[in-house]
Amino acid sequence: MNAHSDELAIAAQLLGPRVRTDVSIANLTTYRVGGNAALQFHVESLADLWHVSMVLTQCEIPVTVIGRGSNVLVSDDGFAGLVLTLGDFANEVSMPTGKGAPGTAASVRFGGGVALPVASRQSVANGLAGFEWAVGVPGSIGGAVRMNAGGHGSDMASNLSSVRLFHLRKGIDCQVAALDLGLRFRGSALTDDHIVLSADLRLTWAESAEEGDSRIAEIVRWRRENQPGGQNAGSVFVNPEPGKVSAGALIDQLGLRGLRIGTASISEKHANFIQADEGGKAIDVVRLMAEVKLRVREAHGYQLRSEIRLLGFSLTGDERLDALLTSEADTDVATIRLEQAIDRESAGTRDGSIPVEALESQLAGSIAQSGVDPLALAELQQVFLGDQTGEVSIPDDGDASVVETDAEVAEAKHALDESVSEPADQLEDDSLVASNAVSGTGSSARIVIVDDDLRQSTEIDFPQDLQAQSVNVAPTSQRVIITDDSLNEEGELVSTLVDRSTPSSWRMLLRRVVKRPAVRNRRKTVLYSVLGLAGSLVFVLIVLASPLVAVSRVEIEGVTYADKALIDSVAESMMGTSVLTVDTDAAQRRLESDPWIGAVRIRTYLPNRVVIEIRERQPAAWFVGVDNRARVIDVEGRVLAVVDGRPTRYLWVEGTGPNLVSGSIADPSYRAAAQLALSLPAELEPIVEKLGVSGAGDVVMTLTTGTLVNFGQPVDMRNKLVNVVVLVRRQDPNKILSIDVSAGTPVVESN
Repeated sequence: MNAHSDELAIAAQLLGPRVRTDVSIANLTTYRVGGNAALQFHVESLADLWHVSMVLTQCEIPVTVIGRGSNVLVSDDGFAGLVLTLGDFANEVSMPTGKGAPGTAASVRFGGGVALPVASRQSVANGLAGFEWAVGVPGSIGGAVRMNAGGHGSDMASNLSSVRLFHLRKGIDCQVAALDLGLRFRGSALTDDHIVLSADLRLTWAESAEEGDSRIAEIVRWRRENQPGGQNAGSVFVNPEPGKVSAGALIDQLGLRGLRIGTASISEKHANFIQADEGGKAIDVVRLMAEVKLRVREAHGYQLRSEIRLLGFSLTGDERLDALLTSEADTDVATIRLEQAIDRESAGTRDGSIPVEALESQLAGSIAQSGVDPLALAELQQVFLGDQTGEVSIPDDGDASVVETDAEVAEAKHALDESVSEPADQLEDDSLVASNAVSGTGSSARIVIVDDDLRQSTEIDFPQDLQAQSVNVAPTSQRVIITDDSLNEEGELVSTLVDRSTPSSWRMLLRRVVKRPAVRNRRKTVLYSVLGLAGSLVFVLIVLASPLVAVSRVEIEGVTYADKALIDSVAESMMGTSVLTVDTDAAQRRLESDPWIGAVRIRTYLPNRVVIEIRERQPAAWFVGVDNRARVIDVEGRVLAVVDGRPTRYLWVEGTGPNLVSGSIADPSYRAAAQLALSLPAELEPIVEKLGVSGAGDVVMTLTTGTLVNFGQPVDMRNKLVNVVVLVRRQDPNKILSIDVSAGTPVVESN
């Protein structure tokens, strides 16, 4: 991590006391392996981003943003650059007011730091549809935009209308349309220079909240059943032909599940997941990625592309590893277009609430006290302080703010000396004059004030150094007015102007006299808060222990096929538990383990009632396995039950299928047959005798007239079924020997 040591040292000084050095960032990623970051800075406001941007104009160091860390792998040697993490200011959630008609459009906004599962659930809770798919993606909105994350038949590009970006290198904050982002399958034109502050999504009003809840429950259950937990970053490789060829299937065909290199292994549950051992090595994950990529290319001819961002890795001399580390998708043209769009959208714009001048003044003070090389210091002062004649440069628009000249300093000094001798009852007016001086409506002397509204609370993981609240004095400043505000015993605001030239002992005595009443008030406030909290805690404990709120009634709705013993067991486990603390999530997970149960919603009602609403899956067809037992399946191909005998109330799918257990998913051909069974129109259903699946996976249907209908492979089944219905309407089925719609165009053979 020494390649940029000089630049990193300067950046650390310019960023100020809140920057952290040599910080472990493995726990910021879902792989939980890797080394340290040279610098880490927690961004708490947009003003902090301007600060970082100004620093980066002078320091050539790598920079990246880590959100949820669900697609990042950090090198064991660490990252020789600056890692940014985003605070609460990036967690904005803005939902539409009111309620629209079902199916009509609605727009929502999520901050770049909002987790996708949270955004998905909140959109459904507000009656919106279209973002349910995101509940299974463990990333943030910002990362999802950059990677065009997706799943379950959708992705960010399907919902995204525009994003608010901050360009770190250019210091630009602007709104960019989704069309300008270069979105592609699991990728975009965004780079580490672009921070997604928020994203505007296109959704629709749902028919009912129950539909969204059911969809979310289905996705969560599918993820739990088909994808592993532990230390991984989800799918490693992008599907080479989306919708046609899956990277996981290619790896699985080579029998690579369980393949291990060092502390990394391919998941036994999903072939496109690579697991890292606890305390493992990042290089082992990279070696395994390279090995899989090589084998797939040799066996199938596909050049797999990784979804994982590799942070801090250097070339090793190993051709296979280096090919993986240097392989990047071609986004040059898209990136150029994005930069042009940013420049176009940001022309002449600036957020006026950000005190850029104050930031520059603080940065100048940091430089003066940094102890860096004098030549470098002179160069940085030239950039951030101008030519010392009164000009201070501001990025982008070239506006300048005026600093005091020597004459103005003398005038301000004289005014300050007079103000100290004035009575205390005039201080309020004097503070108003100082405020006007800052805003430009009064004296032109410069007073640096940091806007408290821009200070946001930090997360526990990144505590803020209290010294960061101080104002650094620029080398040219001779005197600074410090305003010390306190409350007197009557609760009135008392402001005292303190001259830096006043002896420190007098200054400390003055501060103690002014602050003493405020300290007593704060102690009273703390005491009352503690007593109130203790009282609330006692009340809560009394309520929880009361038998009046213990569950005594559990009502079950919507059950026909589900396991009665399982339902009774779940209901029994709730009895006697406080209705306020009953574990509904655990009960829901237990119930959803039954293949017949599609979704569960559990509601609690005071004082003692629990209602369990169950939506069961609908059986559609059945087929026989090799063991001669019948498998009942639904429209998703899920095996709902394995039974002896023949469940003749459903359509039979002729052909010998695999010996699947309950809860398993059948092949696409059987799934398509089940969907056909539930999609038959009223005029065709009475004359359908059975469905079938051939050894080649073709779907067929036999009519009671003896007519054989060949649908071919399970694709475009809807249009094929329409063609069959039209033919049956126009011709007498008794005279048709066969109908072949496998190629799309119907071919009819008649007798």
